[in-house]
Amino acid sequence: MSGRFSKAQVDAANQFVDATIAALKDGKGVHAETAVAATARMAGTFLLRSFGLPLDGIEPGSAILSDKANEEGPELLSILGGVLAHLGVDLDTGQLGDEPGPDTKPLLGFLETQRKLEPLYARIRERLGLSVKDAAEAAAAATALLIQRTLQVLNPNVAFHIAAYGFIEGAKTAPDPLA
Repeated sequence: MSGRFSKAQVDAANQFVDATIAALKDGKGVHAETAVAATARMAGTFLLRSFGLPLDGIEPGSAILSDKANEEGPELLSILGGVLAHLGVDLDTGQLGDEPGPDTKPLLGFLETQRKLEPLYARIRERLGLSVKDAAEAAAAATALLIQRTLQVLNPNVAFHIAAYGFIEGAKTAPDPLA
């Protein structure tokens, strides 16, 4: 996972995975779809925050239309695909456009996810000295790491779809203000 990433980003990606698992774990473990969606949403949220848009006064959960998200959002998908390939996770490009079934929906909504994870991710980002954009890239890589970890229970093509939607959701949804 190195090469294109700084050591701090690699460290952040691994710490984002650990923070996600710790925050979402219950008596049964961690719901794979929720963990993948949550991490992807945080990548999108960091990307949105990196744009410097004035978010004050925008109702959390509201849609944000941004040309910048349309331009820069695909980079998160590129990172996801690149890291998955580096990790040896094979995707079937014929299945990537398929809509996953209703049984693969995340158990948490966007704002609930953001409220649970962003304070944890922000502390990691600050401790490692990453910019918000660098943290978005690290969270996209963390999404790939989670997909690799969940291969036994979640088809990677379905996980990729969940992640892609999570990136979009994060980059185009007003988050709660970060306390």
